[in-house]
Amino acid sequence: MNRLKISTLLCLLCISAPTWAMKSDTKQPIYIDSDSQQVDMPNNIVTFIGNVKLRQGTIDIHANKVVITRKNAKSQQQTIMAYGQPATFHQVMDDGKPLDGEALKMRYETATERLKMTGKAELNQDGSNIKGNIITYNIRDQRLVAESGNKERVTTVILPSQLNNNKK
Repeated sequence: MNRLKISTLLCLLCISAPTWAMKSDTKQPIYIDSDSQQVDMPNNIVTFIGNVKLRQGTIDIHANKVVITRKNAKSQQQTIMAYGQPATFHQVMDDGKPLDGEALKMRYETATERLKMTGKAELNQDGSNIKGNIITYNIRDQRLVAESGNKERVTTVILPSQLNNNKK
């Protein structure tokens, strides 16, 4: 397998990367650094292992492992899985506010623009945060669902200053 084929596959896999950040982020190149990578061309899967750092525009993802899967070579639909202790992400929203999150597992589906964070999931913005076992965010519809785990509860902290800013 030559380097050109591998590079082409990697580029094709990453073309429709996560859109949960600024709209301009998805037009930026994707940079992925890791200790190693594995390419499964027949199944359209690329796995990055060890101290994985994915950057695209304002998106920064850090994980122990990232797996990118495409339905087929011609498809623009991808599933991006990030695993860590925890896996973390940082992004800057269109309004300029940073959003930070972490979970043991993150799954992003480009076709449905759905991010699902599982296992000690947490989202933070401007001092407010949401914690739960599972946090699912539909980016297109801007709808979020947080769920608890066994004998756990969903915890939300909203700063009074944010409530006042929303009344303006």
